[in-house]
Amino acid sequence: MTDEPGPDTERHLREALRHLGAAQDDDDLRKTHAVALEEVSNTVSSVLREYEGDE
Repeated sequence: MTDEPGPDTERHLREALRHLGAAQDDDDLRKTHAVALEEVSNTVSSVLREYEGDE
């Protein structure tokens, strides 16, 4: 395993963000699920920002 993420990592993280955004838009989610999704989304966004800052 390498320390540096490849282009696939960034693509997968961006795809995860799109899926999380779609799930958050679903009105059937319970509030606890919405909070959990927001936390995951924030974490993925932070990882992407770090990745972009390292380039």
